[in-house]
Amino acid sequence: MWVIAMSSDHEQDLVTQWLRSVDTARTPVDAEPPARLFALGERLTAEQLVRDRARTRRRGVRVAWAVSVASLVVVAAIAVSSVLMMPAAQASTPTPLTFHSPAAEHQIIADAVKKLSAQDGVAAPERSVREVSWAISIEDGKIMGPVVPQIVELDWNADLSGVSTIVKGRTEDPVDGHVGRVVPTDEEISKQTFGAGEFGVPSPDSPPATVAGVSEMLTMFGMPEHPTAGQLVESMVTVMDYWTLSDAQQAVLLKMIGQTGEARSLGRSVDRLGRDVEGLRIDSATSGLTHAVLISAETGRIVGVETQRTTAEEGIPADTVVEYRMWDPERGEAG
Repeated sequence: MWVIAMSSDHEQDLVTQWLRSVDTARTPVDAEPPARLFALGERLTAEQLVRDRARTRRRGVRVAWAVSVASLVVVAAIAVSSVLMMPAAQASTPTPLTFHSPAAEHQIIADAVKKLSAQDGVAAPERSVREVSWAISIEDGKIMGPVVPQIVELDWNADLSGVSTIVKGRTEDPVDGHVGRVVPTDEEISKQTFGAGEFGVPSPDSPPATVAGVSEMLTMFGMPEHPTAGQLVESMVTVMDYWTLSDAQQAVLLKMIGQTGEARSLGRSVDRLGRDVEGLRIDSATSGLTHAVLISAETGRIVGVETQRTTAEEGIPADTVVEYRMWDPERGEAG
């Protein structure tokens, strides 16, 4: 049984749309939410932050965020997933990536920026996302399995119409010492169509590929005024749930990450789509978590972020992968 607290009719409408896309007849009453529902909570939170900041500027007073944000967190706690009801013999969490041959952080970033500047890649930001994602599920202090990735295709328009399709993925067996690749199945989890004005984002327009422009975009999606590297990365992840950034914007992001002085080289690896990547470790804004920002060795683009626990907590052992996102899957095996 769930209690849903919404802070506006718009937020209630968005949640209702998502609930309609799920077969609740097959959903256990105590199931954990799918990864995409967490993204919905993040999106609503970002919208609320924008509204609150606008009120702050007009009134010249400090707005207390806690009540509105707390009400939105409830959204992400709504249990709606039927994809978790799978044979328990499969793994409950993904195998962590392994890295080797770390180069200097500044060299990794400089090389990536050079590749982004020299190629005919993504010339302009796109209101379109291809993403592979997974997030851990906890019930009564126990990790619930198996690992069921979701492959998301999102396309939206300047008039805030759009369509989102989610397909269940599966993880193949490991090969040559690398983690198993994520590939799509034929099982569609949901398909949601948004009419004009129904798709909620802070702005339908993307700021320019400058530090000021990219900072403005990150701030729209929840980044504080003086962010840590972890807060920058976490806002970046939310932005990339809704935008495919241009190569120029990605280059600015990489420079911003480097300028924090908090990135640490992990080395080279092969990601869950079979792509060669370089990893940068960024401590999360949340204690006990760390992010691996994955940079394509081919294009220089940021193509993934994986989050692991550094300490044990609430039934989750240290070094457990608790979430991952991968973008640009057309360059891997899930596209």
